[in-house]
Amino acid sequence: MNFLSTLPWGQILLFLHTLLVLACAVRVLYQQRNTGTAFAWLIILFVFPLFGVIAYFILGEPRLGMARAQRTAQMNQFYGRFVERYLSDIDLDITHNIRPRYRGIAKVAADATGLGATKNNAMTLLATTDDILAAMLKDIEAAQQSCLLAFYIIEPQGKIETLLQAVIQAAQRGVNCIILADAVGSSHFFRSRWIRTLRHAGVQVHTALPVGILKTLFTRSDLRNHRKLLIIDKKIGYTGSYNLVDPQYFKQDSGVGEWVDVMMRCTGPMVLEMMAVFYADVAVENDDNLTGVQQYLSNYVEVIPALLPEKLQAGTIAAQVIPSAPNQGERVIYETIISAIYAATRQITITTPYFVPDDPLLMALTTAAKRGVEVTLILPAKVDSLMVRYASRAYYPMLLKAGVKIALFQGSLLHAKTMTVDDGYTLFGTVNMDMRSFFLNLEISLVIYDEGVTHQIRTLQQDYLSHSQYVNISRWQQRSKWWGLVENTVRLMSPLL
Repeated sequence: MNFLSTLPWGQILLFLHTLLVLACAVRVLYQQRNTGTAFAWLIILFVFPLFGVIAYFILGEPRLGMARAQRTAQMNQFYGRFVERYLSDIDLDITHNIRPRYRGIAKVAADATGLGATKNNAMTLLATTDDILAAMLKDIEAAQQSCLLAFYIIEPQGKIETLLQAVIQAAQRGVNCIILADAVGSSHFFRSRWIRTLRHAGVQVHTALPVGILKTLFTRSDLRNHRKLLIIDKKIGYTGSYNLVDPQYFKQDSGVGEWVDVMMRCTGPMVLEMMAVFYADVAVENDDNLTGVQQYLSNYVEVIPALLPEKLQAGTIAAQVIPSAPNQGERVIYETIISAIYAATRQITITTPYFVPDDPLLMALTTAAKRGVEVTLILPAKVDSLMVRYASRAYYPMLLKAGVKIALFQGSLLHAKTMTVDDGYTLFGTVNMDMRSFFLNLEISLVIYDEGVTHQIRTLQQDYLSHSQYVNISRWQQRSKWWGLVENTVRLMSPLL
């Protein structure tokens, strides 16, 4: 006992703490492939040692747990098997439907996900919340076989209650209805009366990436399923930026106004690929789901191919479904975006609510502008995250100096995620232009190789521009130096936002 009382416990704890910080720093250097992310974590570890160690343990690496990792490995294989099984009779040769400079980009995505580009699709752009909800409601009410919903946020208020009631009615008439909602984004939904009501009606409700104190020890809690999907009868698919929220009620106290969203209603072979993404997401949540999905799909070995002739007549659009996830093994959507920017020859227009690029993305955009490409970023004037707002503004001087145009959308939070390149390439979906979407969240994107759809999206982007104000480089440089200091300081943490 006397021996213990003489030990320099303060020094021992300091030594152990230092070793822990150094161990975390070594792991950062070993694990983090993105230089900016590694640098940000090193700053946190050495400036805020105790906080930094705890934060890195909880948030530092995309840990999803061993069991989920095993199921996810099966999910990645699932995409390829799904295509081989259900799309083998479809002519997937889209050589004549995609311009030569985009074919390599399509191949990179196909190799990473197992989902290639398909032709003979049709699409309808829905640019207002009223149009989105009206179209969704009509299709749910007409559903005969299945109604599959996967959303990051479900807020059962206002018009969303009407939509959920339609799902209940569909289930009551024998339609197979499944809802997958993110545990964090849809936390209000899971605490509401609707869960019991939906399940009582026969709707399957699943939680994506559940959180908890014990789970934090084994999984990273801020990895979220950010996808937005509605699939009806294996024939109609929706995706885009819209969560299941009524903008008249959603985040009205955030001071950013109503959210402005966009969705695409799709028919054709690509809907089957969207369905593959949905079922894979359900399957990876637990072993029971995995078994249930496998059994369910096996029952449709004969049914799904019978749908294909009808799907082949849907339209003339070539498109590709790109799911991305932190443990997918490839940075597929990030690589797709970078490649598309470098392929541009005339114009690039991007809309995104959250713009926090890393150095390669920043270089791709500025280089494009310097070589004569008209590069325009349409960003909301206000966002619901001050950290993102300051970090984003830190990049304005570099972008403006290179000739990139920055337009700030006024009055509402522009939540649409779109990118058009020249006349025949569009990226559309759930991905924000930030590191979280690229490397941490589960996302889904559509690459559309079509002049008509690209023209529609560009027209919508022009409409956004008519409600925006361009940032003037001279006026921006005249701002108080204090704001530049704040923004550049926050920028150091931008890889973690």
